[in-house]
Amino acid sequence: MKKFFKYLLSLGLLLSVQAKADLANVSGGFNLTETDEFHYDASVDGTKMPAQVAVDNIKRLGGKHVELNVRARMITGTGTEIVPVTKPADRADEAKRMIRLMKYIKEQGMTVGIRPIFFVVGPNGEFPYHQIMPNGHRKHWWHGNIQPIDPDRWFDSFRTYLDVYITIANIGKADEFTIGAELYSMTVGIEDQWQEYPYGFPGRWLALLRYVKAKLPRAMLMYDINFTDDSNTSGGFQKSGGELERWRYRLVDLANPTDPEELKIWQDLVQFWRELDGIGIDMYRSLASRGQMPPTNYNDLVKFLRPRADSYASQLDTAWTEISLVTEVEKKLYFKEIGYRSVQNGFIDPFTFADNDPRVNVMHQAAAYDAFLGAFWDAKWPWLGGVFFWDVSVDPSKHTGKDSGFSPVNKKQTEEVILKRFK
Repeated sequence: MKKFFKYLLSLGLLLSVQAKADLANVSGGFNLTETDEFHYDASVDGTKMPAQVAVDNIKRLGGKHVELNVRARMITGTGTEIVPVTKPADRADEAKRMIRLMKYIKEQGMTVGIRPIFFVVGPNGEFPYHQIMPNGHRKHWWHGNIQPIDPDRWFDSFRTYLDVYITIANIGKADEFTIGAELYSMTVGIEDQWQEYPYGFPGRWLALLRYVKAKLPRAMLMYDINFTDDSNTSGGFQKSGGELERWRYRLVDLANPTDPEELKIWQDLVQFWRELDGIGIDMYRSLASRGQMPPTNYNDLVKFLRPRADSYASQLDTAWTEISLVTEVEKKLYFKEIGYRSVQNGFIDPFTFADNDPRVNVMHQAAAYDAFLGAFWDAKWPWLGGVFFWDVSVDPSKHTGKDSGFSPVNKKQTEEVILKRFK
């Protein structure tokens, strides 16, 4: 009997080692995005629909993973309700469409994830939503700085939103499911903006993670942290990195506090990190500064952008090492969003989805992708599990190669940069 148990133990260790070996192979992929006119769907009669054509483009570019981004809205930054974009009467049809598409993706030999996200809109649907505060300050609300007036109700509503897509993930055999993305104020807190809840709600996220894990035991569960040029003040010193820097600060710099209440919050945050299957990173960081004159030669431009990309890789490596030492676990990092628009100087403020300069410049996009992939993909960082670019749209008008958006499809120079790594 003892020999049998030793055999089971050794078999379990072998499976664990194999799983880690599989994760060591960095996976490339894309976020597939839908619009109000073009939805996730696959044909039942063999005629390919726009979403299938988009998936084919992802496969052609060497993508091994497709991330489906489903959407909801939150009315004002202090609201309590998360409302899916899909109307209640249409959700059964949406589920059927998504499951058909997930099956098609898997038939192409790719993995698939579902990523529920939401946007903050004004009382009349205004987006982006700005509000004049009582002190006269003009506040830009987004999902990273929300302050729901009733946090308990907000978490109930958010869980109900996830439930809609947990069911689809279960039936469609999703390989990955994202339980939240860039919810800065709700996870680790923004005390200079929301003093009532300076540490966020780590305990609620831990409970939510366990709830989803019970429903999706086979899916990889992730939370996505933004990594931006925004600065945080820690100990009187400003450091860029957005939400990621705040996570590092909470987990590392404030480790093992003496106050019992703060200790419980810190322990919940550590446990949440430990129980996640992977950590997503949404990276929108400038590779140059305004006022600089970028080179006009492609190779010189890549060299010009590369040092900034290398510095971000170094910052992530340091943060990951520090967090790993404190939490005593080594987590894989997956870039769940990374992208640059095909516009003039699109490598500056890449989070800007639209600006006043509509000049299409594919070379600038390709150089930004090249610098990023050189610093992260080519470097073979041990913590890197995947790079999933933003984005490939279901809308066929975005596949012409002439649009100014993030998509690399039919933009020859950008495609070549990706194919060099993904194929």
